[in-house]
Amino acid sequence: MKVRLLAAVGALVLGAVPGTAAAVTDSASARAVAGDPTAAQPVLLNQSGFNLGESKRFTAPRAEDGATFTITDTSGRVRYRGKVKGSIGDFTKFNPRDTGDFVVTVTGAAGTGASVPFGIGAYWIDRVSYRRAIEFMAGSRCYFGDYTRKTADPASDEYGARDCMKGVTWRDSAHYSREIQTLVGMYLANPSAFDQIHVDADDKGLPVTLPEGTPGIVRLIYWGVELLLQEKVNDPQLKEQLAAFIYAYPQLEKYIPASVYQRARDHLFDSWGDPARDRYYWQAFTPHTGDLFQVYTQVGTGKGELAPGHSVWPNLMMYEVAKREGRDDAGRYLHAARSQADWLINNLDVKDPRVSKGQRQSEYVLITGLVQFAETYPDKAPHGIEEFVRDWARIAVDRSDNLWDFRRYSDDRWTIPAFNGGGADDPNEVGNVAGFSAPALAAARLLGNDPLAGRLREIATAQVDNIFGRNPTGRHASYDAPSKTVGFEGVEHGWFSEYYGGAGLLENVPGVLDGSPKNGHYPFNPEQGNIGHTEGWVAFNTAWNESLAWRAADQTQLKVSTRGRAPARVVPGDTEVRIDLAAPLNLDADTLGQGTVDVRVGDRATKRLTVTQTEKNSKTFSATVNLATLGAKPRDAITVTYGHGPFAVSYSFTVAGAGPQ
Repeated sequence: MKVRLLAAVGALVLGAVPGTAAAVTDSASARAVAGDPTAAQPVLLNQSGFNLGESKRFTAPRAEDGATFTITDTSGRVRYRGKVKGSIGDFTKFNPRDTGDFVVTVTGAAGTGASVPFGIGAYWIDRVSYRRAIEFMAGSRCYFGDYTRKTADPASDEYGARDCMKGVTWRDSAHYSREIQTLVGMYLANPSAFDQIHVDADDKGLPVTLPEGTPGIVRLIYWGVELLLQEKVNDPQLKEQLAAFIYAYPQLEKYIPASVYQRARDHLFDSWGDPARDRYYWQAFTPHTGDLFQVYTQVGTGKGELAPGHSVWPNLMMYEVAKREGRDDAGRYLHAARSQADWLINNLDVKDPRVSKGQRQSEYVLITGLVQFAETYPDKAPHGIEEFVRDWARIAVDRSDNLWDFRRYSDDRWTIPAFNGGGADDPNEVGNVAGFSAPALAAARLLGNDPLAGRLREIATAQVDNIFGRNPTGRHASYDAPSKTVGFEGVEHGWFSEYYGGAGLLENVPGVLDGSPKNGHYPFNPEQGNIGHTEGWVAFNTAWNESLAWRAADQTQLKVSTRGRAPARVVPGDTEVRIDLAAPLNLDADTLGQGTVDVRVGDRATKRLTVTQTEKNSKTFSATVNLATLGAKPRDAITVTYGHGPFAVSYSFTVAGAGPQ
């Protein structure tokens, strides 16, 4: 789609030999390349593009306050003008009907510089990321997706064994990778989008063959569940993964047999409080037991292996399942979640970066778990969650007051320092940057109209932009990002290198996130080159999955209106209403996207209604329906819903009764 007039030259400047740092030339012609961070006036931004209605910012690190910038289209016509302040240019108000290409040009004391071309469109970032996220999860499974037993003899110690690089389900995974949890989160937040993504994620060798047409994300969820069950895992965070599956099972039962659910349910109810944890865990540097009814008072290392708050939402999911199953011990799970949340808000110091960014890719479990508790069970959640989240937000906002809108580690460090349990002096923190949108958007949702919420959304987008090139290196976090087959649409400059032969053998997997700028690159030292460690990791990409889930939730809106577009409140039973859904569903920018919403009349069975994108590049998906066709009767309550569980968004109205209203 995008015109890349400068891509060939850019490849010469910012290209890299696999496994090596890039060779950067200082020639005058090369330094004129758009998006080159070594240029006299570099202009660095999200190389792919921006979402309509979302924050749009770039960094011109050498530009003085008041330097002018323009945005031009492919014809050279100026479409927007502005001024740089604090090395940042803001064009959030620019929401064109066409998608570009566009180029930012900055003119100031350091000279004139231009960005790479980029696009602007409906749900742009989500559209270019969804398929790659699922393809990564499919391509990084154990045995490259082919589950093979070493022996057919069930009596053998080798029966069912796999060389999975110390993991159980995904290569180089760990007990804290949260593959199933993040896949479930994406599906609950935006089911229609992921129903449409089919990838090579077969269930070869597994006991159950799922029906033809099963979405790729559901196949992947089953893959992980089956292998965890076969290995009878008892590590608490692996049990938490299974809890996400049984919680979401009503949305998966169309594809996955009840027998799988029953096995997972029984395993969890039997083992949830078992302190043993000797089945498949590694990198467990912080001592703890497998009893998920306990209050965890430990704070894990920078490896991310025992992030505070990890058990809050899983216990609440188990509470819901226990109620659904009619168990008389359901309250025990609620009590565990409440006790844990209460300890967190009364004992953690949000000023201490070790409990936030210091948890690297696992940070998000703290804030998302507390927010889901407060929103889902407002009358049962412990007092103080909102103030705790507000304090966290204040610190995050304060530490993002810089030219990159980048949430720093602390006042004296940009990125995480070396941590116990190994790691280079400048560790790879790409998972933290990729996952930051999840806690930021969760906090923003809980804080409502608080001004902090707007800034949280702005810096959440900035961390996404950082992944896509708005950073001191000017590079996307994936080495293969410029590739049309495994990369991200519209990206010119990928990471310096990729790690060959790593524990997960992930270098060729689509969408893998390889590297991130290190402390030495900030605030703007691109000449440092490829410093620190670079290597893809499943745990980095699953953090990105979680951000994609919360991004979808944050953008989803529903409304129902009558003729004249008045909001539906109490309407006659033969009225035609219009349903408008805003959600990231346009998976192909060149065609009108579709999705489905759930419509429930009274206590009757839910019906599915198809909504269609109103026009190309529109954020709205609509349908009209006459209430009479739904069999609506006077005084019936009608509820339209999109998404499930904590991500469900609903709109309710009532059918008018007889007589004056």
